[in-house]
Amino acid sequence: MAVKVYTLSNGLRVVLHSESYRSSYMTLTTRAGPRFERPEGLGLSHVLEHLVVSDPAIHYEMESLGEGLYNAETDAEDVSYFFSFPKRNVLRGMKAFARILTAPISAEKFEKEKTVIGIEYVMASEDPDSVLYDLFIRTGWQGHILDRNDTVPWQDNLPHLTFEQLSAFRQKVNCGRNMVLAVVGDPPVQPFLEVLEGTLGALPEGELLPVERFPLPVREGFTVVKQVAPRKLVYALLGFPLPRLMSAERRGLEILNMYLGDPNLFSSVLFNRVREELALVYSVMSGVETFYDSDSFQVRWVCPPGNLEKILNVVLEEIGKIAQEGISQKEFRRTRQVLSLQKEGQLEEPTTISVALAEETIRSGRVSDPKLWPKKARRARRADMIRFVHSYLNPDRAVLALYGPVENLEPRILV
Repeated sequence: MAVKVYTLSNGLRVVLHSESYRSSYMTLTTRAGPRFERPEGLGLSHVLEHLVVSDPAIHYEMESLGEGLYNAETDAEDVSYFFSFPKRNVLRGMKAFARILTAPISAEKFEKEKTVIGIEYVMASEDPDSVLYDLFIRTGWQGHILDRNDTVPWQDNLPHLTFEQLSAFRQKVNCGRNMVLAVVGDPPVQPFLEVLEGTLGALPEGELLPVERFPLPVREGFTVVKQVAPRKLVYALLGFPLPRLMSAERRGLEILNMYLGDPNLFSSVLFNRVREELALVYSVMSGVETFYDSDSFQVRWVCPPGNLEKILNVVLEEIGKIAQEGISQKEFRRTRQVLSLQKEGQLEEPTTISVALAEETIRSGRVSDPKLWPKKARRARRADMIRFVHSYLNPDRAVLALYGPVENLEPRILV
């Protein structure tokens, strides 16, 4: 297998996918995020993510080596850092990144960065995609630990976070056993591992944070949740909270997502029906999200207020057709082939591979060979997709989140 896993003396796992790229592309992922925070510490992961990568002198050094850190993000269940260096500079680059990850954080810097994050939260409160996601999560997962994955309570708790809380949380999450480094490229393996041992290997061993799984909250009936804003168009998210899916169900969901509304396909059913045939939107797309104990399927669109109910019912009609009639074997095979070809194309995207390997390892402790991704996609069965739709995509389980001029809108299900 082209993927090898090495473990440093402090338990930090290094996943190396050896490929001959010009640079080495890396993702460092930790178990963190609101799932692993106490209520009084909500938002600490995001603050820590900001502070860990806030040394301008080290950024200057990394970028002088070529590339450097290009993003960091806090999700519901992890915090990740994305960086790369040309092969000839990867050892020096790794040393620099380790310094920025482990550099001391002062109480003064902590308070200053809270101000910056407060501005970010105000921006999120005015961003339609962020607002819709927050509405969907707080409604679909109400009472579940993941309802903390919502910008509003993070913003509310920000002034109450203390430097002492941050210091304790950092020690808890930034430790060897709670981290995975995925590397895609061709670094000199032994010297690279020696650099890692002398840098990230010096972090405390700590513990891999345990995952407590919770059942998906039971909701009865189609739910509409709205946030009014002075906009001309309505932003909509039709979401289906899902329980933890089995492998065959996930493959069925992946095929469904591509068939219905993959944002990269002009041939998707919803794009052709809602935009090309009915001219109700500029774009309509679907997406999938996976958590430790649940999943979700979402369809998003933006439209004039008068088109909202029509689009909602067209989307549900297309989902209902699949539940009742399925799709033809020819159309299923074509969609599965397109998915397999997409997976094949991802083998030329080292950043995509690095992110996927880090996520797979931190979540399951296992790692698969990316070269098998196209083959796995071809395992999907038409029956699994139809069974998934029939079992889970009932309109009575859906949440419709709306943002914009929506105070007088009461969309109804008519199909």
